Amino acid sequence: MAQTDSQPWNPDRSWADPFIAALVLAILLLAGGQWFRRRGPRPPEDQATLEGRIQDVVLGAAKANALASLKGFSLPGTAVGPLARGHRTGWDQALLAVHAAETGDLGEGAGLIQAAPGSAGEAFRQAWNWCYRGEGAPPADAAFAQVRQALGGGYAAQILAARMLAKAGGDPGPLEAQARTWATARLIAFGGISSAGFLLALTGLGFALFLALVPAPPCPLPHYGMSGRALLIVILGWFMTLLATGPAVATAVRFLPFLKPVFLPLVYSLHASAGTAFLLRAEGVDLRTLWRRVAPGRHEAALAAGLGFFALAFAAVVAVAVALSPLMPSGESPQRELLELLAHLQGTWTVILLFLVVAVLAPFFEELMFRGFLLPWLGERLSTRLGAHRGRILTVVITGVSFGAMHLQPLGLPTLATLGIVLGFAFLRTGNLVTSILVHGLWNGGVFILMRALA
Repeated sequence: MAQTDSQPWNPDRSWADPFIAALVLAILLLAGGQWFRRRGPRPPEDQATLEGRIQDVVLGAAKANALASLKGFSLPGTAVGPLARGHRTGWDQALLAVHAAETGDLGEGAGLIQAAPGSAGEAFRQAWNWCYRGEGAPPADAAFAQVRQALGGGYAAQILAARMLAKAGGDPGPLEAQARTWATARLIAFGGISSAGFLLALTGLGFALFLALVPAPPCPLPHYGMSGRALLIVILGWFMTLLATGPAVATAVRFLPFLKPVFLPLVYSLHASAGTAFLLRAEGVDLRTLWRRVAPGRHEAALAAGLGFFALAFAAVVAVAVALSPLMPSGESPQRELLELLAHLQGTWTVILLFLVVAVLAPFFEELMFRGFLLPWLGERLSTRLGAHRGRILTVVITGVSFGAMHLQPLGLPTLATLGIVLGFAFLRTGNLVTSILVHGLWNGGVFILMRALA
């Protein structure tokens, strides 16, 4: 990217066009390879999923009569049969097998126990048959410890342990009480989270009404002088780096196993640093200059607006998720891989480091690229052709959908694109990237903490 210092880049088309075509081809090959790997047969889950653990809470709380004091209130989704007919992993079905047996439906449970995979699955079937059918012998203590871990250590795991103890002649009472306490405490937490979410959604709707009734003059967008070819090279170059960094770091981890706990932070830091360097070099500025361009003036008002836009983002994403839920594949979470990753993280420092990446580094970099750079560049040019209002709205939609597509999660595209669109309007409203960074950081950090707490 040879250029004069402090001058935006305008590469010559004689080499830029073939280079852009090569970048597109490389991205298609990398993305296609990753897609085929994901579409291939997945190894069996080694423990219950987050969705299964949540269902364990609901079923366990129903059996513990956690809400018996509320007359006429019943928990939804507490019948094992309909749940078992959905798309469930092997250990999720094992959880349901325990709950089916606890309700006396041994036929349903006997069918579900077959799905538990591996040697731990064999130990689970041995324990289930011994506890509920009186057949065979109990598994060894070490094997049953693996079963409890695979079941998630929740209500079903504790109740199965209580039944094992009772069959051995011990007192199951303390373990049963512990299981009831576990489920009840988490159900109360779910209720608190649901109430907080409802209030947040109402706040978001109120903030949307405020934005409609109190329009603000459009804030000036930052100006970027680089050409369209330069923009394509920056965006495509960064995206190719994003796709290539994961496999490259994974290869390094094979030879340097001590890097495994920092695998994800390292991957993100590398491609974020590369993307920022591409942008700075192409525009001919340093990071401090670029920051003053996208986040001018004082930030107090931008931060305050960020809280309102966070509530609006929550309301909008929930509305889209609810509207599209009938069209989603049964049992499939839009961001299942991410949720399972967050749920199964091990090690305090690994969790803290990944939280900083998710809640701080990712919002800063992604907002800089999509709202701080791509949105103003497109907005200036589309507004010239379509008019300021239509041009800006179209720009927000384009950058929002691009933001969603960048995450390479097809089922999550509608909700991620909705979040991206709200982030775009947040930047347009305040003209300060601090607003969208705060919204993005609160969103990522909130999801991270919630998933860790539920797990």
